[in-house]
Amino acid sequence: MSRSERREYLVGVLAALMLGTILVFTALANRRALDETKGAMTLTADFSRADGVYVGTPVRLAGVPVGSVIKSELNADHRATLTFRLTQMLDLPEDTAAIVETDGIFGTKHIELQPGGAEATLKPGARMAYSQDSVIIEDLIAHIVSEAKATRAAAGKGSTAP
Repeated sequence: MSRSERREYLVGVLAALMLGTILVFTALANRRALDETKGAMTLTADFSRADGVYVGTPVRLAGVPVGSVIKSELNADHRATLTFRLTQMLDLPEDTAAIVETDGIFGTKHIELQPGGAEATLKPGARMAYSQDSVIIEDLIAHIVSEAKATRAAAGKGSTAP
């Protein structure tokens, strides 16, 4: 075997080892991702409006991230049905509410879980009975403007000009 043939053989062996190493690490990473979902808990809630909420949107409890939205679909009643995966099993009262909230005025949306006071707890896969839709900033501003106009018109009628 000549010197150049040995080099080519060595390069081929090293390339095969690198490829094998990459495949092993990929398999281990996928296995770890599957292990992370073992202790998870899924919940479902219906919303009339879920603007700004997508798959991957964070789910928080007391401001602490506890999961994310894994599915968003339209149900037969034309309402948004969101499915959340919580990263751990939580003892949430069955009257816990799912609320679409915004970080600040123009921030991103997230789902905030607000526990109720019931003694019974939600089971994995349960449908939450209480939800609060997202607030659309344009609708809120339009409402404020219309209230201001109404107040101004009422104030104009009540005054008498000399």
